[in-house]
Amino acid sequence: MPPALRIESLWKCYVAGVRGCSARAWALRGLSLTVQAGERAAIFGAPGAGKTTLAHCILGLRAPTAGRIEIVGALEVIELQEVGISGGQDDGSRPPDILTSIVFTRDPDLLPGWFDRILLLRDGRLHAMSFRSARRVAERSAALR
Repeated sequence: MPPALRIESLWKCYVAGVRGCSARAWALRGLSLTVQAGERAAIFGAPGAGKTTLAHCILGLRAPTAGRIEIVGALEVIELQEVGISGGQDDGSRPPDILTSIVFTRDPDLLPGWFDRILLLRDGRLHAMSFRSARRVAERSAALR
């Protein structure tokens, strides 16, 4: 199947301060991702990992600092917290059945069975994960808080 979304070497930084005295914070660091037509991908990460920044770049709400985003077909971008899914229970509020979708969440309990691929967003980069390893990462993050 052809790709519905292709992201190549995406970088995004935020600049704060005044001229001559400013700092940069890199939210995305050379991130690359291809989502095939018909694929459902889940991207999860801790608060502040860059999930919303990535979603905004894909949707065209923020301009990337560098890199390229190409959307070739219909693509749905969803944040699970915004569609009313809670606790991983099937209460009828699952994401809509859309052929190609990317879902952003910080709760891996919401992920099983819905997605073809799970990716961890950490340090501005994506890492492929299995559901089991995604659970362990989330549990360790929760223990550190």
